[in-house]
Amino acid sequence: MNKKVVIVISALAALIILYVFMSDDTVQPALVQTQKATEQVVVEKAPDETTEPETEEAASAVDMSPFQLTSTQKAAKVIANNYRETLRYAPYSQPLTVNDVDRLEPNRFIPLTVPTSDMSGTISLSLNKYRFIYPEPIKLTLTGDAVTRGKVIVSIVDERKILIEKSLAVSEAGAMLELAGKESFSGDLQLKVVADVAGDPITIVAQAKYDQPSAKLIGLKHTEVNGSDLIMTLSMDVEDAGIYRVRANLYDGAQPLAHLVAKSKLSSGRQELQLKAHQSVLPDKSSDLRLMTFVVERMSSVPGERARFGESEVTEISLIDVDLSELSRDPYSPTTKERASLEFLEGMANQKSL
Repeated sequence: MNKKVVIVISALAALIILYVFMSDDTVQPALVQTQKATEQVVVEKAPDETTEPETEEAASAVDMSPFQLTSTQKAAKVIANNYRETLRYAPYSQPLTVNDVDRLEPNRFIPLTVPTSDMSGTISLSLNKYRFIYPEPIKLTLTGDAVTRGKVIVSIVDERKILIEKSLAVSEAGAMLELAGKESFSGDLQLKVVADVAGDPITIVAQAKYDQPSAKLIGLKHTEVNGSDLIMTLSMDVEDAGIYRVRANLYDGAQPLAHLVAKSKLSSGRQELQLKAHQSVLPDKSSDLRLMTFVVERMSSVPGERARFGESEVTEISLIDVDLSELSRDPYSPTTKERASLEFLEGMANQKSL
């Protein structure tokens, strides 16, 4: 690959990494557009481009062709524009719509479908969810015509050791199995299903996450209005101390309003954590505010440590006796760090050479 193109790709990669780092707790749908722009830079070449010897010195940013510079600026502008739009709202309180499926169903398992050997039909494998907390069972369903028998082999991803092997219960509708949770299920699980379909072997491999308990959300302690924020103090029961991130979706009746996120360092035992909803995502009045879709995550604190997930004892919390008229209706004001990040991105997008 032309070394000038490598420089452009590196610049784009740095921009995307920076953008993800800055927007860790916000909804960023336009990031997909940025990734597409990066892919275009990777595959496209200037008309007169030729392969250059490995001994050639790396080209400087000033030597970029107009095509390369334009492509890089285009990607930088996508990032800057999207980040500017994000800063209209507090990063801990982002607007939510019915189209934000990843936020509304964060633990949904997407079924895997493969064709049969003769291409006359398909076989589909699904799990009841993607992330599990011990001792939750894993419910596995295999659907499709002419499944006569099958088995599932459970192992840890990247390890050769088989944890369990079970036969599937086959019926006219397909096959199913409920695997009891085990303490040995820890980390990224691989579930390999080998099925006999009309005499032909079909293999489908699924992955899921299985964690031992780390923390549990108990419920709501109280709510209060502080300036432009509605503050909801949650009660947590923490088994494994660490830095926790808790997510929840705020609804007005059946209408999604906002995706809320909070991070806090929690000790073991009974702890408190505060979610905040900024006035910019709240209606003028409501008698049916509720929190749903809780995600409890113990974040990685050192390199090589994987994130772990906890659970919630409650599926829904009604926010009663909340008077939204007490909220200050001041717009969200970005922090000094957020403004500096936006200025940096805009500078990258507008300068003549990168």
